[in-house]
Amino acid sequence: MKKLNILFVMIDGGGNVPPMLGLMKQFKNKGHNIYVLSEPCLEEVIVDNGFHFVPFKEYFTKTDRKEDFFQDHAATLFKNPVFERIIFGPAETVVKQSIQAIETLKIDLLMVDVLLFPALMAAEFLEIPKALIFHMPEYMPGPNRPPGNMGVKPGKGPFIRLRDKILGKMLVTKFNQYKTSLNELRAELGLQALKNTVDLMDQADFRLIQTLKSFDVPIIPAPTNVRYIGPVLDDPDWVATKEWTSESGEEQPLVVISFSSTFQNQAEVIQNSINALDGLPLRGIVTLGMAMENNQFDVPENVTLEKSLKHSLVFPHADILITHGGHGTLIRALANGVPLICLPNGRDQKDNAIKVEMHGCGIKLPRKANSNKIRSAVESILNDKSYSKNVNKFRDELLNFQGMEDVLLEIEEKASFDQVV
Repeated sequence: MKKLNILFVMIDGGGNVPPMLGLMKQFKNKGHNIYVLSEPCLEEVIVDNGFHFVPFKEYFTKTDRKEDFFQDHAATLFKNPVFERIIFGPAETVVKQSIQAIETLKIDLLMVDVLLFPALMAAEFLEIPKALIFHMPEYMPGPNRPPGNMGVKPGKGPFIRLRDKILGKMLVTKFNQYKTSLNELRAELGLQALKNTVDLMDQADFRLIQTLKSFDVPIIPAPTNVRYIGPVLDDPDWVATKEWTSESGEEQPLVVISFSSTFQNQAEVIQNSINALDGLPLRGIVTLGMAMENNQFDVPENVTLEKSLKHSLVFPHADILITHGGHGTLIRALANGVPLICLPNGRDQKDNAIKVEMHGCGIKLPRKANSNKIRSAVESILNDKSYSKNVNKFRDELLNFQGMEDVLLEIEEKASFDQVV
């Protein structure tokens, strides 16, 4: 197989970084050259992993990973600043900078984070293979499921199918608010106009979904470009390297509280979660992450605070995880057999929390749930062994997942064939 020059296009969205880096490592281990077009704040971790860093020269020039560039902690269903600030507003400069990088570096394959999916047009313009990477479960609507990020529970029956059809059209309509500007750019590049903005996703050669198909609600019938490649279980790069061990002989249950590493106005829900553990016969550990590491919290005797700890060290000893429900955090918990209490804020978290509850792996609570409700959920999970039994099914599947290698080979063959042609 010929060595490929592969360009990844991404920004720092918090939970997207570990799965993107993990996928890059897979390609690098197969001997390919990896280039990453991204923000200056990710240069160090990109270079440290042996990849070639290519900086955005315009717009995405963030140097501090703690900066709240998304500003989406108060986003609503159809009033989300991410559309304008991240996905569509800077689309023209992202596409043009991607084109420049592809031409300069003689790129054979373009891999695009879903947060920047208009960048796929760069590969379309230069006629090279392209893949779109979803660092969470399926996002697009289908005949059997609602769109992602709406926090709507999938179901069956004629009423549910009608609901999903309406919601799917609402998503297409929302995205089409940006179709005119995208089509103006496409006209400049000599590309055919889009009928719908979401058609860009269907035009990708591959849509790589980084979760288990069994955890998700896959579209039926499956789109021809969709591949489930499984999650990346690596710890985030920024987590402290300090060692942690469970106290020997300690028999009390361990509850871990871990919310988003990016700012989502999570101080209140963290404090409520801490208060819920006060007085219970258990131990609690709170990992604050970059967004909250300098905040002050009231902590009872049975709870300790840590700015950060590797989940790979703590989760094997945990009995419950209280979390926002970001996909990376919850999938690492499932891989360690840890039931969850999810208090989602936004992004993909509400959908993830619904799936956790659907599979019997935990309890979903409103973000504003008080400490008594959280305490009740903790006690329910500790007293009901079915949660652990259900979680362990996913643990076994995650630890034995072998699906990525075949997909990587398929992508390599596609890119190599297109080189020859």
